[in-house]
Amino acid sequence: MVKDASGLRGAETDFVKHDSDNMVLLGNAHIDNLMHMVVALGAEVWTGQQRVKIIEKLLTTHGNVTTEMIEQYQPTEEETEGWAAERKAMVDRVYSVMAQNNEDAGAFGSQDPNIDKR
Repeated sequence: MVKDASGLRGAETDFVKHDSDNMVLLGNAHIDNLMHMVVALGAEVWTGQQRVKIIEKLLTTHGNVTTEMIEQYQPTEEETEGWAAERKAMVDRVYSVMAQNNEDAGAFGSQDPNIDKR
C-alpha cells in the first residue's frame, strides 16, 4: 500500500507504547495480558481479512496478483467505507461479550444451572 502524508501505509498505524506494562487494569495482570492478546489477535484477523479483500479485488480486475500489487493497492472511498462498516460489525460480534452482565454467573463447575440469567 502506498504511504500517505503521515508516512504510514494503508491501514497501518503507529502503535503508541505507554506505561501499561506497569499497570493492572482488570484486577489481575494475567487477565490484562489475556485481554491484550485477544485485542491483538482481533487486529491480526481483521488485517488478514482486509488483505484477502484486496487479493480478491485484484484477481477479479487483473486475473493475477503480485505482492507488489497488493502493497500498492489504494481502496476506493466506497471500499474504505464498506471496510469500516465490516470492521465495526466484526468488533461488535467478537468483543460484545465483554459488555455482558455476568453478576449472576456461577463459578465454573457450579451445580446451579444458571440458565436464562442473562
